[in-house]
Amino acid sequence: MSRPPKTTVTFSNVPSDWIVGIDLQFFNSNAVLRGIKLIPDGIHVVHWAPDSSSVRSGFYFEAKEASVNVIYWDSANEKMLINEEIGEINVVKEIDGLSQSYPFMIAYPEDDTWSSLTRFIEFRQVNYMLPGTSNVMDSVLTSTDENNILLDAIKRGAEQRGTGNLANDPIVNSIIDQTEEEIKYTPIDLSKTVRPNSTPEEKTHDGIDKSWYLNNLITVAYNGNESLLLGEFQLAYINTIIFANYSSAMHWLKFLRVLFYCQDATKQKVAFFEKLLTTLCVMLEKFPEEYADEFVDHDFFEVSLAEFEFTVKDLNLHKLVKKVIDIKNVLLARFSINVQGIVEDEEEDGPVIVEL
Repeated sequence: MSRPPKTTVTFSNVPSDWIVGIDLQFFNSNAVLRGIKLIPDGIHVVHWAPDSSSVRSGFYFEAKEASVNVIYWDSANEKMLINEEIGEINVVKEIDGLSQSYPFMIAYPEDDTWSSLTRFIEFRQVNYMLPGTSNVMDSVLTSTDENNILLDAIKRGAEQRGTGNLANDPIVNSIIDQTEEEIKYTPIDLSKTVRPNSTPEEKTHDGIDKSWYLNNLITVAYNGNESLLLGEFQLAYINTIIFANYSSAMHWLKFLRVLFYCQDATKQKVAFFEKLLTTLCVMLEKFPEEYADEFVDHDFFEVSLAEFEFTVKDLNLHKLVKKVIDIKNVLLARFSINVQGIVEDEEEDGPVIVEL
């Protein structure tokens, strides 16, 4: 048969009763299921795990008209092979056999939410940030930033122990060797939000308002493209809710720890912050309840969102105020997080009424 419409993912030798899925949908595999068909254009992720308590793995791909992805469970090596990893002959064999397997595939479960959650992700970001050539992701992968922090700590410990040449230290080398198996998220260092060579006034300002850090991050890390920052923010979120990946959850929260404290930038980049808040609201609506206690920081949202709400109200940014109210409603309804507004102290220089 000619290649079917949209994108197809074929399953071969996948064990029965595994929890497999695509995007936000999960289902059990069986001996009959041969894949997923009619996947619309855009970025998607197919994922799998033996059960709900096992490490979850998956791979990202960009769906295009008439494209086919082949996945095969190599039971001898206990590894899922993807496309070219199973050999060109086997890929051709799977594609040639689509006429027999196509009726035993499930149609892609349409979900407008997925489009909203991946709207800003560019596939080149996925290619760069995820390890390997197959854009594979799993629950236990760590980020470059996290590994560098661990590596620095181990080096300091080795130096204090006087172990000699660090190049020969097996513990140090075990971390260095992971560079091809880590997520290359953009480093976000919350201890470096003050601009270099700053005046005392700038240091005070940057300590409170992270706008300089945000603008510098957009310029240096994203070449001035704000949408790429939002794309990485979304990718970290997707890796959190599908794979329960801890490094991704911490990276997602780091973005918010910067973005909620950018008074100057909020005034300058209203459209950017409107996109951010719209995206965040959908994220919180779809956040899995089973991960909420671990990855949704109640104290952080109660304090930081209240601060941000005060900022947008003070700046009379009515569109952003409405978005914040939407987020507060979701936090209360889904996680019982009650964000109270900040009340300004009465001005010390205000008028004093004296009774005669």
